Amino acid sequence: MAEWEIKAVGRDRAGNSLSFCGDEPFRWNVWIHDLIDDIEGRRHTYFVTGPFGQRVDVVIELTAQGKIVRSHQDAGDDLLKQLPRC
Repeated sequence: MAEWEIKAVGRDRAGNSLSFCGDEPFRWNVWIHDLIDDIEGRRHTYFVTGPFGQRVDVVIELTAQGKIVRSHQDAGDDLLKQLPRC
């Protein structure tokens, strides 16, 4: 299982997340549905770096609107919303 740090988010015009990007060990990009499959299938884990340099896991939540991707609730606000665009 690989661990991938998300550095940026690809968004549509409405601000909805479509893909996620990183840079180590190479520039990579994963579509949101593939990221969900990776996490649920336990193939890969994804994380972001919090404001104090701590690792914050990215999780899948089931809402009334369907599955969403966000940083773990223990970190407070969703850190993915604060990342720049891919």
